[in-house]
Formats: sequence, C-alpha cells, structure tokens
Amino acid sequence: MKTWFYLPLLLLGFILPGCTKTTNEVVIPNQTILFEINPNDWGQDPDGKFFYSIPVEELNNVNQLDGVIVSMARYDPANPTVVPQSFELLPQVYNNQSYFVIHNDRAVEVDIKGINGVASQKPASKVRIKIVLVPSAQ
Repeated sequence: MKTWFYLPLLLLGFILPGCTKTTNEVVIPNQTILFEINPNDWGQDPDGKFFYSIPVEELNNVNQLDGVIVSMARYDPANPTVVPQSFELLPQVYNNQSYFVIHNDRAVEVDIKGINGVASQKPASKVRIKIVLVPSAQ
C-alpha cells in the first residue's frame, strides 16, 4: 500500500521540474523635470487668476493616454535658498488658494485662483514645480 502512495509523488518529481515560468518585463522609465517660478514671474489674467506656463518640449505628441503628474513645493519666505518644503500633488487648495494644472502637447500651466470669494494671490516665495512624465505602455 505504501508503494502506491509514493508512486504519484515520484511521478510529480519528474513532471514539475519540466515546467518553466517565463516573464516578459517591459520597463519604461519616467522622466522628471524640475522648474522654479519666482514670485514676480506669475502672470495675471483679466479675471484676476494668476498663472505660469512652463514650456515642456518632452510633452511632444502627448495624448490623453499618456500620464503627466505635476507637484509643487513651496520655499520658506524667510529662507528662500534652503531646500524647499515637501512636494504636494496638484491640484491642491492651500490658504484659500486653489492650485491646479492644465497641459497640452507643448506646455504645463499652473493656475492659482482664490476660493469662496477670496481674491487670487501669487505665492510670496519661489515655488519649485516637479513634472513627472509617466509614459503609458499599451
């Protein structure tokens, strides 16, 4: 009886090593672009909204299936040369100001608009914009 029990285990020992697992991994690297905007560089439209358009040639032929992630870091006005504070993913509301992003195939625009009737205000210190281009593998 014991020999019948060991026979299937013995057969599995010959069959299982013949199976091989193959993986095909495609790695598409992200691309990060850092850009700093000084307080006086912000433009203002007739509606009072502040904006800054960042030219990004790497966005050439971007479409809605490609990924673009934009974040922003503020500098401390008292220490503008020190490393910026932590990055925050945009869109974001900060101090009654709504920060949001739009982009096309040539530029990324960061817009600032006051919320709940508050007037738009540009940042008092420079900001660092971090744009991460995440290609989509289809």
